[in-house]
This record gives sequence, C-alpha cells and structure tokens, in this order.
Amino acid sequence: MDSEKLEAFVDAVLAIILTVIVLELPQPETITFAGFWALKTNFFAYLTSFIVVLTNWYFFHIIFEIIKKIDGKVIAMTGLVVFVMSLLPYFTLLISNNFSNLNAQLCYCAFFIIIELAYDVLFWMITKIEHNRKLKDILNLKRTLSHLIFYAIGIILGILITPEIIVVFVFIAVVTWFLHVYLSIKDIDK
Repeated sequence: MDSEKLEAFVDAVLAIILTVIVLELPQPETITFAGFWALKTNFFAYLTSFIVVLTNWYFFHIIFEIIKKIDGKVIAMTGLVVFVMSLLPYFTLLISNNFSNLNAQLCYCAFFIIIELAYDVLFWMITKIEHNRKLKDILNLKRTLSHLIFYAIGIILGILITPEIIVVFVFIAVVTWFLHVYLSIKDIDK
C-alpha cells in the first residue's frame, strides 16, 4: 500500500492539533509584560506540546520519504498514534489550568509516556516492513527506558517536593526525544 495518503492524513491531523492548542491559549488580562507573564504556564505547556507535534511530524515526514509501502498494521498503529496525539490539546489545557495540581501533573506525564510508547511500537512495526539497518538504529529502546526512568524520577520528586517538577521532567524528556529523532534521522540522510 502507498504511504502518501497516510502521510497527508497525519499532516492534516497534526496541523489541526496545533491550531486547537493555539486557539485555547488565553488572552492576557492586560497587554503588558506582566499580563503575558501571568500566562507563562500556558505558554510553557504549549511549547512542550509543540515540540511533541514537531517531533512526530518530522519523524513521519522523513520516514514516509524512506518507505513507500506500508501494510494494514502500520496504518492501524499510525491511526492509534494520531488518535493519542489528538488528545494533546485536552492535556495541554488540563495542565495549563491546573499547573500546581498533582493529579493534573500525573495525567500529563502519563499522557506523554503513552505517546512515546505508541510511537516506539509504530516505529518497531515500520522496521519490520523496511529492513534497513539505519532505520533500526532510530528505534532506541535505551532512550525509551531512560525516559521512563526520568519520568519516574519526576513523579517521585513531584509527589515529595512540588507537583510542578513533573512538567519540567516531561519537558526535558520531550526535548531529548526530539534531539534523538533529529540526530538519528539526520544520519539516515548521509
């Protein structure tokens, strides 16, 4: 099966996700630095979400250039990943409105764990179709394991110290995930 239509679908959904997140950003009460500063948690949650969407878009864009044929399992798993990603505006708003709430922080962290695991399962399925050593190098389960440990540390510190620590650990994991994808895919182009 050709991958172009699936790629177009993913691009459209990711664009809609970012649009919804931006539209849910509140306006400042006053158009001053203090007014915007009061919304810092909203913008931080948006930045984290944007990096996740960018990581997924970049991954799909490059991978669909490399592989042209996909099977029903990859389509189904891509649908699952896109479904999970479509919940990103909900969890971004949840954390934006409840930044100091431990349960909101735990939900936000769990959501990102689910995104990362779904992404890894999808990529594992793709490597089963496309037997390319460089592609297999991108699927780095050590990175996933290190992120899971990192998330766990954030959760423990969030419970023991302050819930806001969890989102900081999520942000760092998301940035390192993007760097891993970027650097790994960059090596494929060589």
